[in-house]
Amino acid sequence: MKNLKMALFGVLVAVAFTAHANGSFRLPNGKLIQEGKSKQEIIYIAGAPMYQEVETIAVDEGAGGNPIKREILTYRLPSSLGGMSLVVVTIENNRVVAVESKQESRI
Repeated sequence: MKNLKMALFGVLVAVAFTAHANGSFRLPNGKLIQEGKSKQEIIYIAGAPMYQEVETIAVDEGAGGNPIKREILTYRLPSSLGGMSLVVVTIENNRVVAVESKQESRI
């Protein structure tokens, strides 16, 4: 029974780490850049990006659909693991939809 509880605990911990690892980046001060936050929250947490690109995507389906405003913010930020990371935040209609990061030493 004890082994079953330990195994269950291990699985829950692994799931908890993977649930927050994808689509997020943690700064050394503990603040988290993650999917679902607004552009204003990201700028408040990380400051002004070193590079920003804006796209407007419109797909004509014949029903007069709404265009998507996509913004890509690129940062060079200190990582909670040490060193610097290149972080790319993709925002669609003012909500973060993707966060990708790569440590500079691994580029």
